Amino acid sequence: MKKIFLPLAVFAAFTITSCGGVEKTKEDTTAVSTEEICFYSYDESAGAQVRWTAFKTTAKKPVGGQFDEVNVTVGDKSTKITDVLQTIKFNIKTSSINSANEDRDAKLVASFFGAMSETDLIVGQVKCVEGDNEAGSCVFYLTLNNVEKEVTLNYTVTDATIMLKGEIDLLDFSAEGAVSSLNEVCGDLHKGEDGVSKTWSTVELEIETALKKVCH
Repeated sequence: MKKIFLPLAVFAAFTITSCGGVEKTKEDTTAVSTEEICFYSYDESAGAQVRWTAFKTTAKKPVGGQFDEVNVTVGDKSTKITDVLQTIKFNIKTSSINSANEDRDAKLVASFFGAMSETDLIVGQVKCVEGDNEAGSCVFYLTLNNVEKEVTLNYTVTDATIMLKGEIDLLDFSAEGAVSSLNEVCGDLHKGEDGVSKTWSTVELEIETALKKVCH
């Protein structure tokens, strides 16, 4: 029996080594060496666009615009977009508000932001990020009217361009006085078919920024 068993055992071992371990290791090594690794970083030349949509009249008619001066700082590059987002800090110059209507912009600066405390700048930074290189959510610390609150924006990534969307309620920032001030100065312009002048405290936000994507 020993003379029969040993040759079979040697043959079996040779067969397992030839079809399993050696060949599989070569395949794994090849797969790792050809895998593309991409690094993401903030594209300063592209900047960041901060767009807003406010609402007037009881029918909630939208009024849109953007801020023309947005300053952003971001940390080092990473293979994970979440790591890049995590390092974001920004400030927005409120006097750069642009609704494509000079008269409206003047009222927003004087009677809305002007009715707040220390609001030459809106300041923010990311608290935490959850997601991947395609989609997720960011929690921001946002300071407005000298009040800091957490704001959550959901993000999606398309061709290394990030789009963040969400909503804030100005009442969370103790800005009811500023909302009333704007509604008063706008008067008839914020009246709908029912004759009621109304300015909503909710504002939708949309932030778009591009990342540099370098793959090796």
